[in-house]
Amino acid sequence: MSAAQFAPRRSRGLLSTVGDYLPHPTRWRHVFGYMVAVYRREWIGSVFSGFIEPLVVLAGLGIGLGVLVGDRAAEITGGVSYVTYIAPALMASQAMQFGAGEAAWPILGRIMWVRIYHAMVATPLKPTDIIVGAVAFIGGKVAFSACFFAGVLLVTGIATSPLGAIAMVGVSTLTGLAFAAPITAFSVTQKTDQGFAFIFRLIITPLTFFSGTYFPIENLPDWAQVVSWCTPLAHGVALSRGLALGVETPYAAAHAAILAAWAICGTMVASILFRRRMLK
Repeated sequence: MSAAQFAPRRSRGLLSTVGDYLPHPTRWRHVFGYMVAVYRREWIGSVFSGFIEPLVVLAGLGIGLGVLVGDRAAEITGGVSYVTYIAPALMASQAMQFGAGEAAWPILGRIMWVRIYHAMVATPLKPTDIIVGAVAFIGGKVAFSACFFAGVLLVTGIATSPLGAIAMVGVSTLTGLAFAAPITAFSVTQKTDQGFAFIFRLIITPLTFFSGTYFPIENLPDWAQVVSWCTPLAHGVALSRGLALGVETPYAAAHAAILAAWAICGTMVASILFRRRMLK
């Protein structure tokens, strides 16, 4: 047989390999639907914490810390009150922590302890479908939680318009996904939860303080500013604060694109690593 006769077979094999790493247009929604069905049994607790947590955070850090800052707040915030300055940033920070938490123990638990992902892989679902559905569900939970925070900001007058508050929910969701997707990629490679302590103590918690949440990034040394802008939270904080205050955010499209890139690339890497683990 000639080499030309083998070429179509090689092409089909390459397309098939690429297709294995792409999600099915609709099947990933079955994973999302399953997780929503499970979440229906526990969503009431999320509603309670969604209302209480923003109020506690704003009262403790915004009002309490704002009193300590005193008259110097205007120098830091550009003229607005300190609670108004940090509240939208705290919303983005909460989305980061929520998304990271949902991508850590729950993902590992479904692999190592509950082993529900093993059952899913035994169905026509591809590993990529499972990861895309799982990440989409995390995004939905982040958005659900962000709605309550945005509602509190709107009621208290910190968010200047309903449209701005709605847009802040979108920014928070994108920020949460920008962290959830890469951490999902890490979680699918783990056999224990010991590595999560490193991530949360040395990455997630410090980012809250060095991404413009409590003071402008410009106050940091030059090298620290570069590091800060390389992380998703700084971009989420910049977008969220601009929307809350009703002012134009410089390079807003670039901020959103960077958040989307973190989310998409993280999901792609997570899908590849998850496939290798489940099908080896």
